[in-house]
Amino acid sequence: MSYREKMVSFNRFGGYHKGFYNDDGDPTNALLNINYTDFFEDPNDEDFPYDSAHTLLRGSCHHFALSLQKRFNYTPYIIEGINRRGFHAFCQVYKGKTWCYIDARGVTTSFDEFMDVAKEFVTDEYVIRKVNLEDIDEWSKDCPYDDEAFKFAEAMIEKFKNYYEI
Repeated sequence: MSYREKMVSFNRFGGYHKGFYNDDGDPTNALLNINYTDFFEDPNDEDFPYDSAHTLLRGSCHHFALSLQKRFNYTPYIIEGINRRGFHAFCQVYKGKTWCYIDARGVTTSFDEFMDVAKEFVTDEYVIRKVNLEDIDEWSKDCPYDDEAFKFAEAMIEKFKNYYEI
């Protein structure tokens, strides 16, 4: 089992995490080095937004959360500001009297660590709620590359499934 596949205790925020969270420094750096073309042929489209897996954390987090639901049956949630200008989609699971937060970075039990990315999109008071069908319909209207995003998210989850499994 690799270091990223283990739930490791950490001091920065207190709690446990695994996946890309176990990398030293910024857990998002590794996502920048995982390319769409590592899995699929280059679409040869200059507007194609999915150059790296980083977009599955910032920009297409909803594709990733829904793909986690499909693969692991996790419940997808949205954290959004009450001004409804920004949001971050993720999955949340209650296990062993502890909440686990899952997105493209992996799994963390620290809400503060999870918020490192979410606070970029949620800048005021916020609510956390389950994703609903209206959200999914709205997202699909706004994304001309919906199928490719889901395909990329599912391929990432399959390759790194131990990073996301609780």
